[in-house]
Amino acid sequence: MLDQITFFLNQFGGKYSVFFLILFICSSFLICSIIRKNKIRLFFSLFFSLFIILQTTSLFFTQSFIGYQFYVHFNFVSADGIIGLYLKFIIYIFFFFIFLNIFFLYSNVFLRKKIIQKTNFAYIKIAVFSLSIFILATLLVKSNFIEDSKSLSSIFYSNINSSSFADILKKNGINNYISPNEIISSKGKNVIVISLESLEKAFLFNDRLKELTPNLINLKDSWNYYNLSQNHGSSWTSGSLYTYLTGFPAYFGVEGNTIFQKTFHSEISSISHILKKANYELTYLNGNTNSSGIKNMLHTLKFDKIIDNSTAKGVFNQSEYGIRDYDLFELAKVEVLNKIEKKTPFGIFISTTDTHFPDGIYDKRMENHLESKNSNLEFMVASVDFMVGKFIKFLENENVLENTIIFIFPDHLKMGDPNIFNEKKERSLYLISNANSDKLKITDLNTNYQIDLPKIILNGMGVKHNVKFFSEYINENKNEFIKRNIPLITEINTNGIFSSSIKPFTLNKASTNYEVYKKDKLRYIAHSGGKIDNLTYTNCKEALDLNYQKGFRLFELDIISTRDGKYVAAHDWKHWSKITKFKGSLPPTLNEFLETKIYNTYTPLDINEINKWFANHKDAVLVTDKINEPIDFSEKFIDKKRLMMELFDLNALKDAIKVNIKPIASQSVIEKVNFKKIKKIGVKHIAISRNFIKNNKDILKKFKVNNMKVFAYHLNYNEGFDEDYVTKYEMDFIFGIYADDWDF
Repeated sequence: MLDQITFFLNQFGGKYSVFFLILFICSSFLICSIIRKNKIRLFFSLFFSLFIILQTTSLFFTQSFIGYQFYVHFNFVSADGIIGLYLKFIIYIFFFFIFLNIFFLYSNVFLRKKIIQKTNFAYIKIAVFSLSIFILATLLVKSNFIEDSKSLSSIFYSNINSSSFADILKKNGINNYISPNEIISSKGKNVIVISLESLEKAFLFNDRLKELTPNLINLKDSWNYYNLSQNHGSSWTSGSLYTYLTGFPAYFGVEGNTIFQKTFHSEISSISHILKKANYELTYLNGNTNSSGIKNMLHTLKFDKIIDNSTAKGVFNQSEYGIRDYDLFELAKVEVLNKIEKKTPFGIFISTTDTHFPDGIYDKRMENHLESKNSNLEFMVASVDFMVGKFIKFLENENVLENTIIFIFPDHLKMGDPNIFNEKKERSLYLISNANSDKLKITDLNTNYQIDLPKIILNGMGVKHNVKFFSEYINENKNEFIKRNIPLITEINTNGIFSSSIKPFTLNKASTNYEVYKKDKLRYIAHSGGKIDNLTYTNCKEALDLNYQKGFRLFELDIISTRDGKYVAAHDWKHWSKITKFKGSLPPTLNEFLETKIYNTYTPLDINEINKWFANHKDAVLVTDKINEPIDFSEKFIDKKRLMMELFDLNALKDAIKVNIKPIASQSVIEKVNFKKIKKIGVKHIAISRNFIKNNKDILKKFKVNNMKVFAYHLNYNEGFDEDYVTKYEMDFIFGIYADDWDF
């Protein structure tokens, strides 16, 4: 029984945190009990209940009272992609909130019946108020409440300063800081960085848990191993990423991660800026970079390529979060081989997900490789360890390690319940690398923090540069310095990131063919039917009608199948259920699909309605996405001569050629398959992300010379990089674009 109580208390930060939480509940109850007016008592009841719920949630997830980590991690941007992982907890917390409200609301009934009848009410009020104040004072003085809450004050320091960024740095004692445009760097070895979700040190050393990680333990013993401490401001995934790239803790005031959603340039120097100056190609792989502002952060910090659930269209083994780690490492292998073939220096950064709080994201496929474990989380820890071991073996077999430095570390400590570790040792992170220990220049083996990682990584690679990172300006305990200087760090971060109100940089000169391009209807594909009423991804009849009137003649529709195997137009079932508010099982049947309006307004399209529309618009061409079955779909479409299909593997492209339809080779294909093979089978159309353009102009020229027309998607992903920008500055390298909107 005692063990069960201890287990429960540890889930909420330990016995002292729970004790002080109970004290606050008691104090709230007493205050509400002396309020006679129902409306006022209801107000305080709601206020206290909400406050206690938020603190309880913070203790459960972060093992501390509310601080900046809680604020950032639970903003709507970060929660959007992974809300399903926390559904059970949300239900529990909702009922706890209801209970607290009833408890506080009826507190004066208890007081009136049990105490007031025998005592003067005035004395009761004085006694209760005094007791409440005593409890609150005890809470503030004795608990970690104030300490945990200090970091939250950074949200008040997020105003953009009118001074120059250099002046702000100097004002805060950071002199001679090298900004990105001042960087000088030279090439070292290639680098692969593997950031492991929540897979902290105890998984390598705990007597019970270390059997889950034989591959990481083998690397620890055969390579170099160092202790790494988690510093304030880097204890969540996107915060950890920002820190190991820039060296700064991720304090952004009230903006949180959302600061990156409207930015395109950083005056804060990063690993990626340094490597770009040395002509490295940089790729980041993660299951879903749309959450927590990660995608925008990477674009801002000059990454060339992002592989996630929105770009790797041929990968369908996805959880609610995105691409599974197993598939992510397979994609990483392809990326490594491509880089080796191109013979350019590269940096590949991989962030895993499947060991995510609260209990991992179970991948049934791993049952073919591993025995069952005590919990889903432990099984996925063993699975990710297996994947890392398999990936390192692949690198060894391909002789990649001869000129490539590997860095492996957890992104942060495991969130939530610490009972899995069943020990009182101080929890920490670690760093494993095959880099020469002399090059790493790690002098103190025990006091390295996340803010030290940029310098350590570049040292290990042998990259020479002139940048001095934030940690090099600190001559005391680095974590204590961060805790005392949150306003300083917040000011630096918020002023070092340039917003979209500044005119975006242009990659090229404006094309002299701009006026010709913008009138050519065959260069513009109406993306998902095109925009209607400022809405995208509707795939509806009204969008086709409107954009046909505007002048579009090429119309992309996302084609997926209903439960009963019928082709319909929808981006994916999760998105469709969101924009239709459909409450039934997914996927729906055809009848359910047709009976459900999009945004309660627009007409859905199945294959019959698609055929009717194209029968009535004889100069329109259908371009498909998602579906990879050219033979079956082409037999059901009204006119093969007016059908183009984006396809995701070589066999599908060959099938399309056989049945005389026009295939479009996806980016995932051209990155895997030799150009000559693509040309030989007769492919004349290519689909790429516009992010592919910048560093692949040579192959784009090759496509152009061979009369292969390239269409770019991923427009409007970053502020300023819209249809007009691409037409004006990038259309010389491609043929056309997937456009949400266009004025011919």
